[in-house]
Amino acid sequence: MRKSSMSIEEAKRHINGLKGTALKISVNKGRKKINHYNGLIGDVYPSVFTLQITGDKNIQMLSCSYSDLICGDIELAPSIG
Repeated sequence: MRKSSMSIEEAKRHINGLKGTALKISVNKGRKKINHYNGLIGDVYPSVFTLQITGDKNIQMLSCSYSDLICGDIELAPSIG
């Protein structure tokens, strides 16, 4: 795990601020395997949030915890265009 740069509450506020925005999503699966998706934040719950994936026929939704965001396993960036 990396040194945390934000708290869980800050991560929740960050996710709530990005809700409904088109995003580029990078998911670190380990062993130098990183998957890239386009999508948006679907629902926000107290412990997890969901990502609705667009443009991929195999995956439609991902469920992520706030600790995934803090540790850097999930990276979210605004999509341009």
